[in-house]
Amino acid sequence: MHYDLIIFDWDGTLSDSAGAIVRSIRLACEKHSMVTPSEGAMRSIIGLGLDEAFVKLFDTLSDNDRIHLKDSFREAYLTMVENIVLFDGVISGIKMLHHQGFKLAVATGKSRRGLDNALRKANLTDYFSVTKTMDECFSKPHPQMINEILDQLMIEKEKALMVGDSSFDLEMASNASIDSVAVAYGSQAPAELQNYHPRQIIHNPHDLFDWLRIHG
Repeated sequence: MHYDLIIFDWDGTLSDSAGAIVRSIRLACEKHSMVTPSEGAMRSIIGLGLDEAFVKLFDTLSDNDRIHLKDSFREAYLTMVENIVLFDGVISGIKMLHHQGFKLAVATGKSRRGLDNALRKANLTDYFSVTKTMDECFSKPHPQMINEILDQLMIEKEKALMVGDSSFDLEMASNASIDSVAVAYGSQAPAELQNYHPRQIIHNPHDLFDWLRIHG
């Protein structure tokens, strides 16, 4: 199968940010004297928009308490964001795919401001034709992000591939009727990812870009 377009999730797929997200949730809970969810539960919401993630994690809280908790999460995360790096091999891999002629896109649960800042920090802004964020679209696994990317680039579904580290990424790809590849070095375990029938489950970033170069 030859693809013209590769759509990447950001957190946990290109950016090694899962640990910072988990630590920020933990700090927010401690600030509000709340029981911290298990690490597995916290990792399971990575990929969702922040509102959807906190509803899932803290479904018994009032809306007002949840707002305060999200504010504390943002405060904690902002203290860590400058130290978050991309996985080893991501920058060279993105440049290689771009040089080979692939169109590249991002579909992320990050905010527009957060993604734009991350792209600028990595000097990768110009390598992505389209980016979609959670404050512009329905949250994953709704297919809106992918559908809008396909429409903007005028690419057929069978020519597009989604790459992500979470069940939400893979389910979004399935809902949009495009193929997916899962990465198991981010937020979720291979056994969870296999349930969504990705073409491949890949265990480190270097292998990801080798696979995309050969099979894309």
